[in-house]
Amino acid sequence: MIDYGAEAERILQGPPSKLAFRALCAALGRADSPQEFLSSCEERLASWPDTEREAPWSWLAALKAGHTKPVWPLVRSLALKTERCGTLDAVLPDPRAHPEVRGVTHLDLAWYARDQLLALVEAMDHWDNLRSIQVRGLTETDEELVARLARTSAIRRLESLNLVDVREDLFHFRKPPFRPVAGPPWRLRHSSLRAPDLVRLMRSGLVPDLRSADVLVCDIEEAQALADCEGLAQLDHLAIGFRCGHDGRQPLWKPYFGNIIEQDDSACEAFFAHADLANLRTLRVLGKSMGLGREGLGHRGVDAIIASSVLPQLTELTLELLPVGDATIVNILGAINHDRIEKLVLADLVATDITTGAFTAAGAFPRLRHLDLSRNRLGMNAARQLATDVRMPALEYLDLSGRKSGSPYYGRPDIQPVGDAGAGAWASSDNAAKLTYLNMAATGLGVDGFAALMKSEQLQRLKTLDLSDNPVGTWPSALANAPVWRTLQTLNVSECGLGDDDIEALTATISAPRLRGISLAYNSVGTRGAIALASWAMLPQLWDLNLHDNIIGDDGLIELATSRAAQLLLELDLEQDCWNAGTRKHALPLPAEVIDQASFPSLDTMFLGDVDEYHGARYSSGFPSHVRESLASASTTRPELVAFLTHLDMDESDEPDDSDGQNGSADHDFRTKRSARHIKYLDEARDFARRMIEGNIGWPPPASDGRRSTAIAEASDNQRASDGAGDK
Repeated sequence: MIDYGAEAERILQGPPSKLAFRALCAALGRADSPQEFLSSCEERLASWPDTEREAPWSWLAALKAGHTKPVWPLVRSLALKTERCGTLDAVLPDPRAHPEVRGVTHLDLAWYARDQLLALVEAMDHWDNLRSIQVRGLTETDEELVARLARTSAIRRLESLNLVDVREDLFHFRKPPFRPVAGPPWRLRHSSLRAPDLVRLMRSGLVPDLRSADVLVCDIEEAQALADCEGLAQLDHLAIGFRCGHDGRQPLWKPYFGNIIEQDDSACEAFFAHADLANLRTLRVLGKSMGLGREGLGHRGVDAIIASSVLPQLTELTLELLPVGDATIVNILGAINHDRIEKLVLADLVATDITTGAFTAAGAFPRLRHLDLSRNRLGMNAARQLATDVRMPALEYLDLSGRKSGSPYYGRPDIQPVGDAGAGAWASSDNAAKLTYLNMAATGLGVDGFAALMKSEQLQRLKTLDLSDNPVGTWPSALANAPVWRTLQTLNVSECGLGDDDIEALTATISAPRLRGISLAYNSVGTRGAIALASWAMLPQLWDLNLHDNIIGDDGLIELATSRAAQLLLELDLEQDCWNAGTRKHALPLPAEVIDQASFPSLDTMFLGDVDEYHGARYSSGFPSHVRESLASASTTRPELVAFLTHLDMDESDEPDDSDGQNGSADHDFRTKRSARHIKYLDEARDFARRMIEGNIGWPPPASDGRRSTAIAEASDNQRASDGAGDK
């Protein structure tokens, strides 16, 4: 019998997180006297960031369907988007009709959220506690709506306003202007805007307390105007994306250096040559993704940043998605203050083993807590050098991952070839002693590298380990008592080639006292594996068990459900892709035990059925239509299931079909060629790294070749011609 009051107390004593907040709310909802806990929890939660006290999509979907929760007064943040195929975003509640949301301070309306923004603007004066708005993907069609937002009196209460994302490209649409009206000063401390809007806002005198800004610059004139703003001198954080030109060329799904945009370089030079950034402590400069490459400013723009002398004063620096390469990165590392820097992100910059020479030359980074070198081309030697030849005694966060594949049916990983030897070096490194987060996803790890990390005695504080998208292929039985289990809270082994034998080996682990989540998505977990999970000693303590796109039959699902072991589980994902060779027929409903409230009593979110991850479509809910409709309308159906079933965007009917066997096809199931694919991508990554080290960039194509690299590039050119030269 679980003491849910004690469970709530244990969560409150632990670190804040969105998942922990959901777990706390589930425990309060199942406690004997939940109302007695609410007021005391409200006081205890005051020290948690409001962004962690988030009601997920499913709570909002259930609220719209008429199901509320007694814990709503604890919520401070809302996330409306599902990020799931064929599942509708939740509707923004109106606080006049739903008092549950009146305590909310942070709203993330997500991408292309015109309807959500309209609902917010119409009820803006009734969001009394709102302090932060985030919306992305606005276009010129939203101009009047943004103008209405700017005119509301409630906007003066905001502390953070985000109307753009510095990852946006802007090459296929224009942004609506944001023009606030004159009046008393605002409370705004952070903004994310287009450069002309930020300039106008800083010069208006409305934002005397602005200390943080994210901004998109679209031409050299905008860069110069922004640089001339006196308000820049009071910023301690700046994130900037230059979007002054566009190339669009790429080889189809092959790694390549990327496209240097000369206009971006020029605008970057103009900005950093004149901007007064005297108080800046955090700087982020971002390009944009282009297939398996990147596009944006190059070495000339980065040299301008170095020449500005801003780097030595920074405690945090992020450069991401820029086609620059080793020589430029080495210059960056030479310009920062090694004794001062606390967070360093050099991600997706085409770095190879040459870059690590600059780390070893520095010798030590005594205050560095966060190091992200992901999505580059670092190899085994680079990983070894970082682990053994550089002193980083404060390091808590390390990301050496490659680029994950997304859905392996339709995507592919872009490997950073650290390999088993590189992982082994970190498993025994003194620099690993304080690591709480380690990401080695898509690094070409096999079972030896995997086992080395799990058995490491150096990783004494590790909480999160991501090993997804690696050809592990087996789970050694010797890992049952591996040292990392002592501290690990989250383990991601998605798309690692694990089957039922491996799940049985995993579940031989009988002590992992802090484990709260494990992802087994895109493996080959079948009925036998599900039965092993059902009796796993760790299952009763898990908050998150991800079984997305596996091959579990009804017997396994029933065993997992009827074990009644997953008492604390918050989210259940049993979706399958339509090309999974073991996907269930649309006419066959999921076992009733799976959706029984008694099976997973703390569950607040569920995803079931058959999806097409390429098109973002849904073909089945897990039930034929007549069953789905009956469940959705029945008063006895659990709220989490009602939320799911009433927010589906079905692209195809889930009426009974006449086909024999399953719906998927072995010819299209990525599992049939998994090992060969991993070998191919690892070899390709190593070859690409070798060519970069040799200076054989091989990009762009020769100018004498009048053809574009791919049909994608031709389409991009046509679009650019029709749109005009960028967003002005």
